[in-house]
Amino acid sequence: MAGGDALTDQVQQMLATVLPPELGEVLLPALRWRPVPGRMIAVLPNHVWRDLFVEHGLDAARTFLRPHELAVHVICRLDAEVEARDDVKRFASFLQDPGNQLALAASRRVVEAPGLEHNPLFLHGPPGCGKTHLLTAIAGEFRAMLGDHAVLELSGPHFVAQEAQQLAERGHNELRQRLEQAAIVCLDDIDALANRALAQEELFHLINACLERGQQLAIAGQLPPRKLVGFEDRLVTRLMWGLAVPIEQPQMETRLVLVRQLAGDAAEAMDQDELAKLVDTLAPDMHQSVMLAERLREGEHVTTGSGMASFDRILETVAKRYELRPGDIAGKRRLRQVAWARQVALLLGRRLTAHSLEALGGMVGGRDHSTVLYSIRQAEERAKTDPEVARELAELTQTILTER
Repeated sequence: MAGGDALTDQVQQMLATVLPPELGEVLLPALRWRPVPGRMIAVLPNHVWRDLFVEHGLDAARTFLRPHELAVHVICRLDAEVEARDDVKRFASFLQDPGNQLALAASRRVVEAPGLEHNPLFLHGPPGCGKTHLLTAIAGEFRAMLGDHAVLELSGPHFVAQEAQQLAERGHNELRQRLEQAAIVCLDDIDALANRALAQEELFHLINACLERGQQLAIAGQLPPRKLVGFEDRLVTRLMWGLAVPIEQPQMETRLVLVRQLAGDAAEAMDQDELAKLVDTLAPDMHQSVMLAERLREGEHVTTGSGMASFDRILETVAKRYELRPGDIAGKRRLRQVAWARQVALLLGRRLTAHSLEALGGMVGGRDHSTVLYSIRQAEERAKTDPEVARELAELTQTILTER
């Protein structure tokens, strides 16, 4: 709501004059207002404060807001938390990591002050870093407090395929009605809108309408707004109006915690050093960590031990990934793409086979021990600093070990 922050200040000042001084001193600091279309939400931390506000301040607030055509709705923060206790993707279940602290804080702030500070909130980072979890957690908070009608959740692919066309028709339909009633609009995977003129046009108008009505926007994608490719400048400008927050890939220790939580007894029964090695090799992000936990929980014997794959299988898989021939990687060509594929194959050969460095070198054009070691270290360094490379290695490893 435009001017919502000024109006909440006015309500607070009015209540300070009508409440008994000894009550106002303790109640008003605990009271939070959330403006949404058609009403103001009074949020109290527990049942005691809620009951006191209802008894001593609710009628005055309703009278004050009636000329603004706003109703007053009172909720207890504790009730919302109890209702959401069993929902997996909540703030409480979000694993904190050095790379996601700012994003988590910004997401919580959006719930505390919707439409007033970080609008739009734009979360960006590689797949599996927690963007969708945070969007779902934000939506869940609004839904628990205000009801299903207060939340509109969209996904980029679905928006391109269906919802943009509905909005383009300009007539009154169910989607427009849901949009007008929402307190928050969430859009995940905005990357799907690249080079989609109609979808971008409708998203541009949607953002303008939401900002005008004071509705909160929360959007997620892999790249920050200024680096989006295939997007109109005016849409990028709108996306940059609020706060863009990066989320980095979680550290190995955080991923290990997730695997232990999800795999339960299966993880506890394993040698913990071996489990850590599995996570480091096969689960570079949260998506892959969930997949690894599922495999362990289902009783699969997962290992990265040497001798688990042939080098021919590695060459075949890596060559297919980079659209090369196995002979290109095993030969002496030094084109950049071939050289990188060769480094990847050697690293995987070191991890997944029992071959010595000399033997691996012999299978890629007769390279010596030091050259092979240098190539492996180069690939390892890139994997440590580039989440996409780490993810790529994990996907290749799983393909090699599961599709033999």
